[in-house]
Amino acid sequence: MSESRPTPGRSAGECVVVGAGVIGLSVALSLARAGLGVTVLERDPECGRGTSSAAAGMLAAGVEAGSPGPFFDLCRSSSKLWPEWSARLQEESEVDCELELGGLLRVTTSAESAIDLEVKRAWQLTQGIEVSELLSLDQLRLEVRGLGPDVVAGLVYPNEGHVHSHRVLEALLGACIRLGVRIETSAPVDGVAAEGARPVVHVGGQQRRDLSADYLILATGTWSPPLLQEVGVEVAMEPVRGQMLAISPGGMVLPRIVFGDHGYLLQKRSGLVLAGATEERVGFQSWTTLEGVLQVAATARRLLPALAPARFAGSWAGLRPFARGGPLLGRSPASPRVLLATGHHRNGVLLAPITAELITRAVLAGEDPPELAPFSPARPA
Repeated sequence: MSESRPTPGRSAGECVVVGAGVIGLSVALSLARAGLGVTVLERDPECGRGTSSAAAGMLAAGVEAGSPGPFFDLCRSSSKLWPEWSARLQEESEVDCELELGGLLRVTTSAESAIDLEVKRAWQLTQGIEVSELLSLDQLRLEVRGLGPDVVAGLVYPNEGHVHSHRVLEALLGACIRLGVRIETSAPVDGVAAEGARPVVHVGGQQRRDLSADYLILATGTWSPPLLQEVGVEVAMEPVRGQMLAISPGGMVLPRIVFGDHGYLLQKRSGLVLAGATEERVGFQSWTTLEGVLQVAATARRLLPALAPARFAGSWAGLRPFARGGPLLGRSPASPRVLLATGHHRNGVLLAPITAELITRAVLAGEDPPELAPFSPARPA
């Protein structure tokens, strides 16, 4: 077990955050910045080794939401927070999140899907999203050289970008420790008692005990389902496996993200190109498969044929927490002192800043802010 000591002089408010992925650490940091005492419990021996560490780190509000509405608003609001948020993280932790805002190409190899892109562009313009007109392959190749000949059309989102998810986790962990957040690893929570003025979590592992707090925040991601019923949540949640691979092309080949119908490509500062990702409902099978890796590789080659002879640098898989109707954010039906911050599916990195801000507001105000209403854990199943 590893931990950091709390800073003396905290306010009386004590919070326990369960889960030390990008969402849990972001919420913990925000609560600590507000002067609350925070303890984070992580089931694994290290923080952020689950879904968060497998993420590509895309900040792509323009492609994630299929229609206008609360989820789109949430994505857009969080995307706008990222530049200032990452800069503050770097100041607090001395870790660079490697924020890149070089833009994104949303391309398609289908004439039918090109029509869908036109429809999407139309409503996004009404929402203030900066997006190009529909471009031909020749026009798109001026943005990213070497696009595959199967691409028929696409849109340019000039303000989209990505971060390095591992650096984000390092920054969050460092900033939390500096602000006195107590972090316990190898501390799985196997039950919750939500009744009473101070909710209680039952901590398993080698040091079994009960831990109470003024507020409990469940940021348990993929591992949330066993706890949902205990806090009165009826919304179904399931893991969705995403397999990815890394390619080393030996130089910079992608000035922008290329996001296709069945996968995407983006290049980190290290030079590695990340290619993803499958969407598989296979339960808690968190390993890569030959079929999945070949599928991702075929999509990568179709988008950028020049990658075919590049060195294969590795593959991995992560389990995304998918909740029907969007993420579960805010107070549980069982207790106003138990809040959820989970079910972000493939948008945990993108939504980390806004989730942290809104959950902290909910704790400080004693009630959920209006922005959380569409994502209430008390919504019908």
